[in-house]
Amino acid sequence: MKDADGFSCYMRALIESYHKIKVFSKTGKPGRPKDPIKEPHPDLVYGQVIKERKGSRIIGVTYRIKCGAKRLAQLGLKISTTLLERLNLTLRQSLAPLARKTLGFSKERKNLRKQIVFFQAFYNFARPHMSLREKVSETTKPFEQRWASKTPGMAAGLTDHVWTFRELLTVKLAQAP
Repeated sequence: MKDADGFSCYMRALIESYHKIKVFSKTGKPGRPKDPIKEPHPDLVYGQVIKERKGSRIIGVTYRIKCGAKRLAQLGLKISTTLLERLNLTLRQSLAPLARKTLGFSKERKNLRKQIVFFQAFYNFARPHMSLREKVSETTKPFEQRWASKTPGMAAGLTDHVWTFRELLTVKLAQAP
């Protein structure tokens, strides 16, 4: 899901990044066939949260679903900026090039992309999250484990354990089709 502030070029950029190609069949009529077009991917959900302000106070909030309303309903979700803002904060705190007023900027976009991909793997497979942990026992004895650590990858069923840093760096990935 992508939330945005109402800037009109976001939809074109999202379709450019997350699309499927729609090919038109031949009609049998003379002339050129219609060119293929890019359509939003069926899983793409794009919503806008537009805040109306009077001075420094918010007096109204408008929610618009630009694409993927059916998918949003299937997932049982509502448009919210809180998850997106939390993700932005986590990324800024974890990746120096994304922090504000930093000396750790990335000179090349390619290198920044590599850092983000690595952080995404680390975040999902090697970093346990407190909100995902599971209760192991009800004991009150000191030094006995009451909680089992869990990563987002474990919660999604992609792995059965918390990965080590070495495992993350040496895993052999399948090639994309």
